[in-house]
Amino acid sequence: MKDQLKFYLVPVILLLFSMQSVAQMERERVNIVEPVETFWTPTLISQATTEHLSAGNLNVTIMHSFGIATTNPIQNFFGFDNVQNVRLGLDYGITDKWSAGIGRSSLFNVVDFRTKYALLQQNSSGSKPISISLKADLGIVTQQNRQPFKDDLTTLTSAIISKKVNEQIRLQLSPIYGYFSSVSADNQTHLFSIGLGSQVNISDRFAFIAEYYPIIGEKNPNTKNTFSLGLNILTGGHVFQLFFASTRWHLEQYAMAQNREQFWAGDFRFGFNVNRIFGL
Repeated sequence: MKDQLKFYLVPVILLLFSMQSVAQMERERVNIVEPVETFWTPTLISQATTEHLSAGNLNVTIMHSFGIATTNPIQNFFGFDNVQNVRLGLDYGITDKWSAGIGRSSLFNVVDFRTKYALLQQNSSGSKPISISLKADLGIVTQQNRQPFKDDLTTLTSAIISKKVNEQIRLQLSPIYGYFSSVSADNQTHLFSIGLGSQVNISDRFAFIAEYYPIIGEKNPNTKNTFSLGLNILTGGHVFQLFFASTRWHLEQYAMAQNREQFWAGDFRFGFNVNRIFGL
């Protein structure tokens, strides 16, 4: 009788133990806190976002802008006949919080080196309600211009603060400082801006995006604050970005310093960005 009782008790005890272990594992999975996805791409249109590449991932970008769409629209086919600037870029995730990249723009043959680091990442539990990243960028004009190398340099530093408000709305604010080593008599060596950005999801595949660069303090003569409005299209590993922008630049410091068009006056151009992430 005792042997039979042991025979029945052992499986019951093992079953109870396994159920307890599974329940404990379920509780551990539920309590996992992960960073939330704020934006779909590391760059909104030309402004950097707090979105970071995972370690070992490579983001290949193609950024393209055309001429002013409203200037002789029939003859210039809404600006498509006038290619203004093309930037090809590579960004690599060194860690989940730190990335570095290089790019080359056709305008002035500018080569740029950049890096971005996440100080804080908004998480799913709400204990970290915002994301904060730091970005640095070095631009070098490689077009022959008979000036010293040091005069071809520009730098940019920014602190990027963003928040995923809900499943539809993401907001961003970026204090930006741009430095130009060589300027004309009327231009500014130091430029400051508070970059503003937003993304509004309208479905799992489409989202409206916008960004604005209001200059704080003195700005260069005849320049306007840059504004851009666009659409994100998510297709698997690609994110296509179609946009209208007042600036032809894809680098923040030049968008602050050299934009001479006013978006709301009709001085906007069409452009597109292509983002493709590869796991290495």
